[in-house]
Amino acid sequence: MQDRFGLVTVTIGGEEYVIVDIGMRMLTPRELFNAQGFPADYIIDRDARGEPITKTAQVAKCGNSVCPPLAEALVRAQFPEVIAAQEAQAA
Repeated sequence: MQDRFGLVTVTIGGEEYVIVDIGMRMLTPRELFNAQGFPADYIIDRDARGEPITKTAQVAKCGNSVCPPLAEALVRAQFPEVIAAQEAQAA
């Protein structure tokens, strides 16, 4: 994966200015998964068979994922009785 830099231009009073002091980098796959709420020990660099996958594939998988906290919230909202029963058994 290559770092990329963004070019920002603004037009003020009909004159175009290039802002050159803003550097941006692409987030790493781990940073992306962390931002989505995945736990730190979530395996992102291997497929289901344990084979290594590229950083590009890792980023794609993150982009197609559902944030774990959101998934949990949806299940809790849809099945409150089941959740309550499970939590009662665990206590």
